[in-house]
Amino acid sequence: MKQTHIPDKRTYTFHQKAAEILRASPDRLNEVRDVLTHWLTLTGTQAESWAEKWQELIDGLCTTEVADLICKQGEEMDFYRKSSPFACLLSDEQRMEIIRRFKYDHE
Repeated sequence: MKQTHIPDKRTYTFHQKAAEILRASPDRLNEVRDVLTHWLTLTGTQAESWAEKWQELIDGLCTTEVADLICKQGEEMDFYRKSSPFACLLSDEQRMEIIRRFKYDHE
């Protein structure tokens, strides 16, 4: 059985929280789209490349489908979650709570 690294679990948990936020406030998907639009202005950078990849993934999906997608298990989504525009949805407090949980629960 493959052992999942703590950073992958933590990143997955961040995305679970982001999905919860999207389900409660579907209009917040606009914030993610704004991040992607900004990343696309960073021509020739990794951010631009990631924006293109994420846009391909979420274009045409409703908010619930996006929320389901970002919580999908597997190597492909683990890869995408490493550089994600969904971080903008979490408050600093929400991020710190997850970081603390993994620091103390997984040391």
